[in-house]
Amino acid sequence: MRILITEFSAAAGIFKFIVLFIVFIAVLVLAFYFTKWYANSGMVKKGYGNIRVIESYQVAPGKVVYIVKIGSKFVSIMTSKDNIVKLTELSEGDLEFKETELNNASFKDVMGQMISNRKMKDDNKKNGK
Repeated sequence: MRILITEFSAAAGIFKFIVLFIVFIAVLVLAFYFTKWYANSGMVKKGYGNIRVIESYQVAPGKVVYIVKIGSKFVSIMTSKDNIVKLTELSEGDLEFKETELNNASFKDVMGQMISNRKMKDDNKKNGK
């Protein structure tokens, strides 16, 4: 009799684990589809492309300088924990734009390029360059 109870308890434990695992996977799938729906629903405020952050640079912990394009003007601002300060207006001639080839590249290509760059840096460090 005692053997039947132990076998039943083990089977019940395995059954509970499987059910909880299925529920966990179902919650993950529901969360995934809910976030996709929420992002596409229009409830998230979408910009019209008039404001773009061109570049950012952290000066100190909690203090960041941004170059922002607002309409056709470029403005540099500094943000901190408590406030935002306009530093200056910039003209397009004051800025250097570096072209990147990441716009149409696939994730695999970008990762391959990053890994090869990392290997080159590691090889240079080993060789003392």
